[in-house]
Amino acid sequence: MELRADLRLLQRPQLIPKMVQAVEMMALPLPQLEQKLQKLIEENPLLEAREGSFCYNCGRSFSGYPERCSHCGRYLRRREKKEFSGEEFLQWREKKDWKEIMKKEIFSFIELGSEERKILHFLIARLDEEGFLREDLEKLSFLLEEKEDNLEKIIEKVRKEGFLGFAAQDAIDFLILQMIELEVIKKEEKETVRREFLSHPHKFQELLEPYQENLFFSPAQFFEASLGREAEELESPLPFLVPDAEILDVGRNSFEVLLTPSLYFQLTINEEVLSFYRKRKKNTPEREKIFWQEKLEEAREVVSCLNYRNQLLLRVLDYIVEREKDFLLRGFRHFVPLTQKEVAEGVGVSVSAVCQVLKEKSICFPDGVVRSVKFFFDSSYPVKEMMKLILAQEAPHRPLSDREIVKELEKKGFHIARRTCALYREEMGVLPSYLRKKLKEK
Repeated sequence: MELRADLRLLQRPQLIPKMVQAVEMMALPLPQLEQKLQKLIEENPLLEAREGSFCYNCGRSFSGYPERCSHCGRYLRRREKKEFSGEEFLQWREKKDWKEIMKKEIFSFIELGSEERKILHFLIARLDEEGFLREDLEKLSFLLEEKEDNLEKIIEKVRKEGFLGFAAQDAIDFLILQMIELEVIKKEEKETVRREFLSHPHKFQELLEPYQENLFFSPAQFFEASLGREAEELESPLPFLVPDAEILDVGRNSFEVLLTPSLYFQLTINEEVLSFYRKRKKNTPEREKIFWQEKLEEAREVVSCLNYRNQLLLRVLDYIVEREKDFLLRGFRHFVPLTQKEVAEGVGVSVSAVCQVLKEKSICFPDGVVRSVKFFFDSSYPVKEMMKLILAQEAPHRPLSDREIVKELEKKGFHIARRTCALYREEMGVLPSYLRKKLKEK
């Protein structure tokens, strides 16, 4: 057997680290993206979140928070503050979750103004299943466009009225609040006790031991006990959905897309830290130089990828909203389902880029309904809406069969098979005709 050297030219696609970072950021919905950016800021001393606004349409940055971009005229935030309504939470079952019950209790016992109610609605919605407010008040005040002091005042006001531990940061914070209530420690010692607990948890455990029977480990547990209810009697709360963008009705039959603002979107390189490093660069050990160089490259990549993600998302959503303008103005009869290839060609990017940037994204419509962006690619939507109208008009004692529904749809200009009609009916949660008839007879 003879050995031969064989040279072949191969071309394979390879993702560089920056491309991997960009693809990952594009695919993340807003809440997960904020968590990732927060972690990157904590790990990289050269990254910082600056105050102000940024227009992803023309690329201008602003030190404040203007309503519109002074250069291109695009809206940078909502034109008016909308009061957060608790009615937006759907009640799928008769049982209510503890957050809904607590909200009613607070509003019945505490006098609150309209602005205070809006803040309280928002805070309760942000509580997790255990009742902890794990997000920074600085971030929440940015989202609400309110001062951080106003949020702190509302939280303190609710706690004083008997809702102990409301909006506690974590289990440690909640336990310390209970110890203050029991007069074991003073309010002024709160931060000191917290630091001691983190450094010497065994000492804190000894302090808690005599009071264990009177302590609760989460605000949800405390509130449920005060109601005399067991946890299994209450429905688990629905997750709080934060849309990635919102469609604004700007008048004159026009719409604009507004990306949901985030404190972490205004990322930049910390010039003070960078200048400090450059001044002592000559006396810095080689290992430390490599560390700073890597962090600088990472910071530049993160800022670049974040801006690209937001600019591409805005361009794609702008194109979709423009194509669906008639639907937004005149209703489902004018809905035209799109394809990712069509959107990609319209925006001038690859299909994979559109697929990644729209992955798991949601958008708030002008009527306040939050839907997945995939809604615009659903060809079944107008058919289902027409089926709802047909079923609403059927005779009570003679419900329409699937075949009869198909014939009615054909009269309206919708041509589908009987099997497809049965599939859509099941997806809509509508029973077959014979079962609907039995229910109406009862």
